[in-house]
Amino acid sequence: MRSARSLAVLLVGTLLCVGEPAEAGTLERVHDAGLLRCGVTASGRGLSTMDQSGRWEGFYTDMCRALAAAVAGGADRVDFVEVTSANRFDVLRRGEVDVVMGATTWTQQRDTTLGVNFPVVYLYDGQSFMAHRSSGIASLMDLAKLAARTTVSVCVVEHTTSMRNLEAWLAQTGTPLATKRTRSSDGALSAFFNHHCDLITNDRIGLYGKRLDDAPNGDGYVVFPEVISKEPLGPMVRADDKRWFDIVRWVVLATVLAEEKRITAANAEAMKASDDAEVRKLLGGRPGFGSGLGLDDAWGWRVITQVGNYGEIYDRHLGKGSALGIERGPNALWINGGLLYAPPLGE
Repeated sequence: MRSARSLAVLLVGTLLCVGEPAEAGTLERVHDAGLLRCGVTASGRGLSTMDQSGRWEGFYTDMCRALAAAVAGGADRVDFVEVTSANRFDVLRRGEVDVVMGATTWTQQRDTTLGVNFPVVYLYDGQSFMAHRSSGIASLMDLAKLAARTTVSVCVVEHTTSMRNLEAWLAQTGTPLATKRTRSSDGALSAFFNHHCDLITNDRIGLYGKRLDDAPNGDGYVVFPEVISKEPLGPMVRADDKRWFDIVRWVVLATVLAEEKRITAANAEAMKASDDAEVRKLLGGRPGFGSGLGLDDAWGWRVITQVGNYGEIYDRHLGKGSALGIERGPNALWINGGLLYAPPLGE
């Protein structure tokens, strides 16, 4: 059962925001409370979902735990606050959460006009489609052929980048799809699974999770191999706190660098004696390493030992160690042909 706190945030988010803007000093607030307030959306298996015991699980929620390990002293020191695609910006701006970890696409307009910032990209994704396997549609080529002969409908959540990407793609390609807009992801999924629309469109990784979690028969649905957009997904913070921006950025980058350096949750303690200066610094062996972020020197060590490196987090929830089994693709390290890259820790 979702907490009363989460439900209250959902209700408040539908009202007009009339409160004063939140002040800077997020790190001090977290230190004083000993608790990180992390906004998450119910994005589905592998990303963020609540299990039967009421525990949030997934890639995004583990990023919350990594941040909590760094700034609050422990990965379990998180208050998960459920937000929606409609209220996530308002909830963050009002200071009701310290960070939003979810499937929020970093765009220029959001980054410059909404009072929020995106410190880093933690998942590279793209928008795709899921179809009923019985329709015979399994790719964009199949879709184009069928849409030329008969009406094909697609469900999409309004007021999202998914809707805008779909409109742009339709205008560019001239594909004659009938668009059915819904107010929520749950509404779009319900309409799709009940055959009120032939397709549903969203971020590709999210579609895999929704197929696994919500489909009446997972084998009856197919996710297209192609994407129609770039979806750089990242954590979101208020625009008025530069130090907090830096902390969130470097916590995520620390997990990436740890994977590159082959530091894992299991070997991090032994790796403190490494000959690699960056490894020693990341694991707290360099006095003053955390001072620039306002943290202690062991923050990176806590992140890795309590949550893991990026590869461990990805594989646990999305990759080979999960029920989804999604290939790393662009989310592989740069040395393995992917896009993940952490700047050096040097002077």
